[in-house]
Amino acid sequence: MTSSLSPHRALQQFIKKAKELLGESAVLYDEVDLLVYEQDGTLAVRGKAYAVVFPRSVDEMAKAVELAYNYGIPIVGRGSGTSLSGGATPIKGGVIVSTARMNKILEVDLDNEVAAVQAGVINDWINSYLARMGYQYPIDLGYQYAADPGSQRVSTIGGNIAHNSGGVKCFKYGVTVNQLRGLTVVLPNGEVRRIGGKEFEQAGYDLIGLLTGSEGTLALVAEAVVRVVPTYETTVTIMAKFNDLAAAGRAVSAVIASGAMPVAMELMDKLAVEAVESGPYAAGLPRDAEAILLIQVEGSPPGARDEAAKVAEVLRRNGAAGVEIVEDPARAAKIWAARKQAFGAMGFVGPNYVVEDGTIPRKKLAEALMIARAAGAKRGLRVANVFHAGDGNLHPLILYDERRPGEREKAIEAGEEILEACVELGGTITGEHGVGYMKKKLLPKMYRKEEIELMKAIKTVFDPKGLMNPGKIFP
Repeated sequence: MTSSLSPHRALQQFIKKAKELLGESAVLYDEVDLLVYEQDGTLAVRGKAYAVVFPRSVDEMAKAVELAYNYGIPIVGRGSGTSLSGGATPIKGGVIVSTARMNKILEVDLDNEVAAVQAGVINDWINSYLARMGYQYPIDLGYQYAADPGSQRVSTIGGNIAHNSGGVKCFKYGVTVNQLRGLTVVLPNGEVRRIGGKEFEQAGYDLIGLLTGSEGTLALVAEAVVRVVPTYETTVTIMAKFNDLAAAGRAVSAVIASGAMPVAMELMDKLAVEAVESGPYAAGLPRDAEAILLIQVEGSPPGARDEAAKVAEVLRRNGAAGVEIVEDPARAAKIWAARKQAFGAMGFVGPNYVVEDGTIPRKKLAEALMIARAAGAKRGLRVANVFHAGDGNLHPLILYDERRPGEREKAIEAGEEILEACVELGGTITGEHGVGYMKKKLLPKMYRKEEIELMKAIKTVFDPKGLMNPGKIFP
């Protein structure tokens, strides 16, 4: 069915029927209610939705999507709205399909080491549930500090899948796609498809891999079957300070080359440390360091201690000015909570920032860090570096003041220069935040025209009307 109604009339009919299908409270359309959905975590771009719907199940999601499809209304999926590339912003208007009420853990099957969850489940909720069983979902654990329940992460499983998110543990365990065993998705016309299940391998094309990272442009994720793994007996944190940022980057490669297998390797530069230590999450990080490395190892108590000692020695040999092995769990948790709050703490060192997300080969880390600093400096801007060093996933935060004319544009230019450098160094324009709206003009830096056309052809197979998250990914 294709609507022949005017856009205004089609929207009125959509709202009327959506309320009948989902209930009055599951449909927002008043202008004041829509204000909070104009932006996601990107903040630099806005778009106005026509309506927001809140399905509770696969069936309700399918009905809402089918209804929008039949009226020719664009469809934008949204979890917690924490996208940092404009991915959840309704650039072309349309209906936002929120997974906020699809928040149930459906099954935990430890015999097969999987859990089935709805797309709106916060990934820390899974870990809170699994902890009593001695298991974990190894993406973005969040490293909670017991006295700080407010530090829990807010990203949803559906959003993680849309962007193929990583996190602090991705060096050892991989990114989101490595954790998926099955998906239930809703196609643009409202059809429901279940791909994979509890088994490890799938026959035929890797459809899970295709849909993961597609940013809601092919289908909406409704449910997922994710792998869970046992937690180790002990974790040990190593904190190393460096008097030279480039040396810290080189030390990352040295640790990996040593054969050590940390679960997490995070780097914070001086400005990032200053921001964290200026606020309520101060954890005693060394303010005098040009950079610090936070590394976590895990295993049996003797094994974790031996691994930590090995890593500490490698760091000392590769330029660390000081190395602390943190065995006290409370102190370690506080340090990791401080790292987790680094983005939010930037308000202590600057009023505004643009955060970028690129990936480079680890051996190029030192070079990339210098390029990031220089990109900001030549525009009179400061750049803080906080990132997943283990897999070369950079997150430069470019500070600016929006009250000063032109500074925001300079910050965006600096970010684009950094991402272009990532590609030139053999990396990519995104590691986990997606292409979305903000980076789409950079896609030709990575791919030839023919490759982009192939991607567009794949989208057309899934979404012939072009209604799924329009205006994203492709330049």
